[in-house]
Amino acid sequence: MKKLLTITIAFLLILNFQNTYAQSHFAFGGRAGINLANLSFDPDIQSGLSKSTRVGFKFGAVGEIGFIPMIALRFEPMYSMGGCVVDNVQFGTVKGKITFKLSYLEIPILLKFNIPVPGSISPYVFAGPNLGLILSNNELDEAGGQSAESDLKDQTSSINFGLDFGAGVGFKVVPLTTIIFDIRYSLGLSNLLNDKGKQSWGANQTIKTTGIQIVAGVIFGL
Repeated sequence: MKKLLTITIAFLLILNFQNTYAQSHFAFGGRAGINLANLSFDPDIQSGLSKSTRVGFKFGAVGEIGFIPMIALRFEPMYSMGGCVVDNVQFGTVKGKITFKLSYLEIPILLKFNIPVPGSISPYVFAGPNLGLILSNNELDEAGGQSAESDLKDQTSSINFGLDFGAGVGFKVVPLTTIIFDIRYSLGLSNLLNDKGKQSWGANQTIKTTGIQIVAGVIFGL
């Protein structure tokens, strides 16, 4: 009797494993969108100055590994433009603005939870860490019809860690092709300034990235 019970349990475990494996899926595709980027300063910028978002583009690839119907792991290597705009800056006798122009390769690794609903629409939520490799950091000064741009890359850390979280929806157009839209908030956790940057900005200064990102794309199942 015990032997029969052991064989039955083993059979059920194998069957469950096969069902889980059969439900797993792999998908890949491309994505593009915009980044409503900003920078947070601590200590904050001087009073009288105004800070606003810089609109940048994003594009790249997406890969997804699904383990069970409701849970998947998503990889999204993307080129992204960030920074911010600081206005009402005094340059001598005239006022102008400074645009901080960042670009980086970001690699979010996201845990995605699919919300089960009937039909071809698949809403989902996601969250996970984001590793950014800083490619460039420039400062554009504009005042009185004149402009000058300087390179701040040597004052900038090479890596930016962050956290992404948001929600989206997929529309299955054919059995193995899905159009996806999502919106997320990206919160930078590390200081953009390296040791040289702290010498220029101040030892206690921290600058971190933020951004609201709106992205669309298409993925193909395998």
